[in-house]
Amino acid sequence: MSTRTVTLHGRIMLRAEIELLTGLHIGGAAGGLEIGGLDKPVIRNPRTNQPYIPGSSLKGKLRSLMEKVYGAPQTFKVNEGVYIHVPTNEDEYRRFYQIAGVFGTLPNHHSLTISVPTRLIMRDVPLTAKSESELRQLRTDLPYTEIKWEAAIDRVTSAATPRQIERVPAGAVFGPAEAVYSLYVGNGETLADVINLFGSLYEAFTYLEDDYLGGMGSRGNGQVRLRHVQIFARRLQAGQYDELTLVMEAPTLPELKRDELLIKLQEYFAAA
Repeated sequence: MSTRTVTLHGRIMLRAEIELLTGLHIGGAAGGLEIGGLDKPVIRNPRTNQPYIPGSSLKGKLRSLMEKVYGAPQTFKVNEGVYIHVPTNEDEYRRFYQIAGVFGTLPNHHSLTISVPTRLIMRDVPLTAKSESELRQLRTDLPYTEIKWEAAIDRVTSAATPRQIERVPAGAVFGPAEAVYSLYVGNGETLADVINLFGSLYEAFTYLEDDYLGGMGSRGNGQVRLRHVQIFARRLQAGQYDELTLVMEAPTLPELKRDELLIKLQEYFAAA
């Protein structure tokens, strides 16, 4: 986009349910230290006590996966020991457009003069009503969750240090998950360019299904699958939104063909 100009042409929304194929741990703050207490509790809605998937966790995971796939240099320090990719110049922006074009840039970061707002909004994802009811009726260790015991083993003495990990059980379903992609256009881009960039978000979700969400994924946690996937769109014309329109849907993400989807989105916005 031009350095200080953006134009919003509409939005594309991906909605889906997130099914847990293995237990999910996304950490929350411990209520207090106590003997026998949980080492790693999950995050919960303080009003309902139900676990949920924070939009920040989803968005951060999608970004991390895209940075790894494309080998993007880690140029920005978030906090001690944590770095992410933020383009430092125009060449980096162009090379890693699939990332910066979706997640945005920082103004005046090193020699970069291109200012791009994030095009992606990820909503928090609650339990579905059906899963909430099923988990409430089960005799789980804690409301809606299970306790998984793990042990760190000393490699010399074989002494074990046990710990308790709280997880939402496999089979639970969260939804609707909603990713909102804003069609901001500028900086020599065309609307068609920005629509095609939505394919990068689709791509990131395919990587998520092969990876994990939340913590301790290398030890079996966090395998997820998207289901009941729907793509909606609406145009913004003369300051007024058109009706939200269902563009395409599929039972699973692999059945939602990326190339066909992008063609349908191009046709929808070209009809304005």
